[in-house]
Amino acid sequence: MSHLRKCAFLTVMFSLVMFGAAACGKDDAGESNLDPNLFTEIRDLPVTTSLTTTTATTASETTTETTTTTTTTTTTTTTTTTTTTTTTTTTTTTVVTTTSTGVYTYNGPAGHELTDTYRAFLSNTVFVGDSICSGLRVYKILPDDNCVAVGNVGARNIFDYTFPVRGNEFGVSYSLQLLSPRYVVFSMGMNDINMTTQEQFVANYNNLLDTVHSLLPDAKLYVASITPISNDVDFSTNDKIDSYNAAIRNDLTTNGKGYGYLDVAKDLKNAWNGLNMQYSGGDGIHLAPEAYYVYLHQICRQLVDTGLVAGQGKNGVWYGDTSN
Repeated sequence: MSHLRKCAFLTVMFSLVMFGAAACGKDDAGESNLDPNLFTEIRDLPVTTSLTTTTATTASETTTETTTTTTTTTTTTTTTTTTTTTTTTTTTTTVVTTTSTGVYTYNGPAGHELTDTYRAFLSNTVFVGDSICSGLRVYKILPDDNCVAVGNVGARNIFDYTFPVRGNEFGVSYSLQLLSPRYVVFSMGMNDINMTTQEQFVANYNNLLDTVHSLLPDAKLYVASITPISNDVDFSTNDKIDSYNAAIRNDLTTNGKGYGYLDVAKDLKNAWNGLNMQYSGGDGIHLAPEAYYVYLHQICRQLVDTGLVAGQGKNGVWYGDTSN
């Protein structure tokens, strides 16, 4: 029993004792003066005790500290991007034909390869002409010193042009004197057939040949035929080109000057007398790189294989019939 309740109980008991003493008092004679009826009444009366109990409630406040641990999971997603590079290789003719050591890495298509013997002859030859001829230099079929050519040149106007030779620009006469080749092959005419008659064409060519011969009397001079064109171009016709070729060929073989004629058109033509499309440079007039090997192969067959030329090339290889 708590302390407060004990106090309240004692208070009630004390009150009852005091009340009982008063009710049960004795008279002067020592006799009890308690009225039995009163006692009965008292006994039967309900006793109401008002007990005020003060309860002190101590509130114990429990503070629960909840520690929330937040775990942050960082997920690193590594995305691997695979880049697939598709390389489309187009097989084309290798036009860079020599290494730094002068060794040829490509000698032409099957049936028209330039052998070491042919290369030896070509190393002593300079080609002179127009934009078609310049492909020998542009496509690196031959070294720069073996090609003196620019666009728009023809037999009618060649002396009006200068040519890039060894880092400078020179006229055709001085260029050939500087290079001093053993053989000169003139390759032009496409810029003449629509500008001059056949007779003028032949006369202009002879003037050029005579001029160069006077400067290089020991050099052998040749004229290459005009190359064919595609039948679907309207620049000219192959029949007209053939007629100009026939005119210069007939003159060179009969004038007794000793100049030669070379047919480079035959193997470039298709069955319809036009330029084979595989040899077209794209416009039906100029030549593709592959065509120049066919062009040169025909020249070598006509000169080297027949023994019309002979000697030692700059590559140290002998060509032609050197027994004489």
